[in-house]
Amino acid sequence: MRFKLNLNVNPHAFGNKLPINYQYELSAWIYSVIAKGDRQYAKWLHENGFSEGYRNFKLFVFSNIYSPGIKFDKDRLIFTSDKASFYLSFLPERSTEEFIKGVFKEQEFTLGDRISKMQFRLQQVEMIPSPDFSESFVFKTLSPVVVSVGQENGYPHFSSPEEEGYGQSIINNLKKKYSIFYNKEFSGDMGFRFELLSPVRSKLIRIKAGTRDESQVRGFVFTFRLEADKELLKVMYDAGMGEKGSQGFGCVEEK
Repeated sequence: MRFKLNLNVNPHAFGNKLPINYQYELSAWIYSVIAKGDRQYAKWLHENGFSEGYRNFKLFVFSNIYSPGIKFDKDRLIFTSDKASFYLSFLPERSTEEFIKGVFKEQEFTLGDRISKMQFRLQQVEMIPSPDFSESFVFKTLSPVVVSVGQENGYPHFSSPEEEGYGQSIINNLKKKYSIFYNKEFSGDMGFRFELLSPVRSKLIRIKAGTRDESQVRGFVFTFRLEADKELLKVMYDAGMGEKGSQGFGCVEEK
């Protein structure tokens, strides 16, 4: 289930510049809002089959923040419009629309670092109808896709969609998400076809930038066709493609 969160930008609070590495802070804010109403949250988790509560719930994904007027200045984003938005998708469906619209209503939050920060206010939560999935769809990425395969010089190797075996890694990840959510192994059509349809752009993202716990992940932005079981396509749309969906990676939409 997907939502579009429409935001008002308040440049008078702290300015109109945001660091390009804002994914961790936005993820932390989303977690805090979802978990703030303990009773509602516990009920929602129970209705969707989460037995161990907060620790088990990571089957969501969100996109980059978009705005009609964004300019790049080195490691900063400059907002020239007072409007912005991002997409937030959840694999759970039972009571999700009511719950999400309730907990996110009129929220205000700040993102940034010691150099620059920005204040946003949630204006509207809009539910986006899901596509009627067939077994072949063209998608584009709304945030970088992260796929790590083994290690290279002691660090994770972040695989590019141009590398052999990339499609299989994507399918394996989707089957894992399916089994976690439905508590059973995927038994549908195992066949698939991954086709890259655009040039690939590489994005190096810093998590917890500027702190002792800083880490780096490399994701890729591209357009692609995926032919696969429609149940796996739905999991990808609602919970993200590749790894670290709940940290803002792997959000895709139908092109």
